[in-house]
Amino acid sequence: MVSHGPVICARCWSDTATAVQECGSFRLVRDPGHWGASDPHTLVLGISKGNTQSRAFGSEPFDGVAFKGIRHRILEAFHAVGLLLGETTATFERRFSAAERDYAFASVVRCSITGMDPNKGVHTADSPNVLPAFQRGNVGSKFVENCVDQHLVSLPARTKLVLLLGNTDAYITALADVITRRRGAVAPINAVAYISDGVRFVHVAHPSKGNGHFGAFIRGEGKAGMKRNLAREALASLS
Repeated sequence: MVSHGPVICARCWSDTATAVQECGSFRLVRDPGHWGASDPHTLVLGISKGNTQSRAFGSEPFDGVAFKGIRHRILEAFHAVGLLLGETTATFERRFSAAERDYAFASVVRCSITGMDPNKGVHTADSPNVLPAFQRGNVGSKFVENCVDQHLVSLPARTKLVLLLGNTDAYITALADVITRRRGAVAPINAVAYISDGVRFVHVAHPSKGNGHFGAFIRGEGKAGMKRNLAREALASLS
């Protein structure tokens, strides 16, 4: 079990003095954290902390860091797939505190990983620059695989659902491959969900304000809406 608060993890770090490292086009900042329940029935994972959250980690109250500025959009996504219906933004905010008992929040890569944007010449948390790290054989894949080994292979017995924020085809495929290699073979439920060793993994729309498909997901339109409906089906059948 992981308790609410900053997480002590040396898996990717050779010494305690190092706070930032670069590997190929990727940069990793040492700031892992866990918000909410230590023994959750539902674990909610982003891809990695974005620049906004990473900057806040060292200068703002811990409880406000995770998904800073987009928590209301997470709740919208949850409502769209039939979760926490009736929950308000105010009550949802309280789920990011140590008092929460049912939900926990973090990211697949617990430290902050960014990738070099070849056009801007800077490291960003934009999906096109970060997702290559999830691909087998990529120089940054060791960070993803280490995190899955450390934090997702052995989950609390109570944790039966992992909600993954991000549902592009590329992300679903790449993460399922990592889960398969680290936790064991996955059993598909549908195109956005699968089961691994008794735990259900379900992808929903990423709440980032830069996600141009978020509105369509919420409204149930087009391909994004189809993925919303598939997520609903996967969650409705959860016993």
